[in-house]
Order: sequence, then C-alpha cells, then structure tokens
Amino acid sequence: MTEAEKNQIPEPQPLYRWVFHPAKASWLVTTLLTVFLFLLLILVYYLTQSRLFTIIGTIVLLGSMRSFYFPTEYKLFDDHIEVFYTVSSIKKDWKVYRRVYPEKNGVFLSTFARPTRMENFRGLFVKYGEADRELVLDIIQSRIGKRTDEREDVSAASSRGGAE
Repeated sequence: MTEAEKNQIPEPQPLYRWVFHPAKASWLVTTLLTVFLFLLLILVYYLTQSRLFTIIGTIVLLGSMRSFYFPTEYKLFDDHIEVFYTVSSIKKDWKVYRRVYPEKNGVFLSTFARPTRMENFRGLFVKYGEADRELVLDIIQSRIGKRTDEREDVSAASSRGGAE
C-alpha cells in the first residue's frame, strides 16, 4: 500500500468523545489550590534559600497536578477506548477490561474478573465531567458486559477469609 493510499483511509469516528477539565469545573477550588501551591513554593524557597530547589519543586508540583490543571480527552470506539492526557495517551481494547464499577464521578474499568487489591493499579477510571453519564455507561457496559454497582472493600473481604 502506497503512502497516498494510506492517507485516503478515513480515521474511525468515535462513538462518543468528551473532554474533562477539573480546573474549569470550580473556579473557587482552582484558585484556592493555586494559592496554596504558590505559598508552598514560597515556603520551599524560604526554607532552602535555593532557586534551584524552588524550580524543582515547581516542576514536581505541576507534574503531580497535571491531571487537575490540564484537560483529559476520552474517546470511546467500537473496539477500544482512548484517553489523551497532557503528555501521554492510552489506547486499550475493550477485551482487556472484565468488570465495570459505576461511581458518582465516573466509571472504573477493572481488568480483573473478581475484586482484588491490584485492580486500582491495573484499571482505568473514566471521569464523566460534563459528559452524558448514561450514554457513557451504556457504551462501556455494552462493550465490557458485567456490571457491579459498587466495589467491595477488598481488605475487609480478605480479613474475613474471602478469596482475592
């Protein structure tokens, strides 16, 4: 296939697409958080008397807060989900996920068939933001299948002797 033929193949259109940007959701929270972080950086400079440590602290704080200050874009396709962060992206097939946990602010997609302690590290939390919650849930549940209304506290289950 030539390069011209590759360019003529249309990109598949997502079933649903939305952008989640928490900093725009509440100006009060954004302002308070920004002031707090700025005061924290002033404290770092005051304690260390070092511009270098203050710059490093600024980079670390911005890096750790990037999901709050920068938008996240979600795209749901027939066969996969794509999530675009500030500097990275994730593209996963629906068949990777085995359980769905709808929650108040989003839906958690677990790669495990049963609740385990590892699912928070392997799963994906899709935040609704201003998206149509019911449509997002319908699309995800039709692709994954099993629905669990709430996640069981795995640590409590294991202390009772439950299987992981």
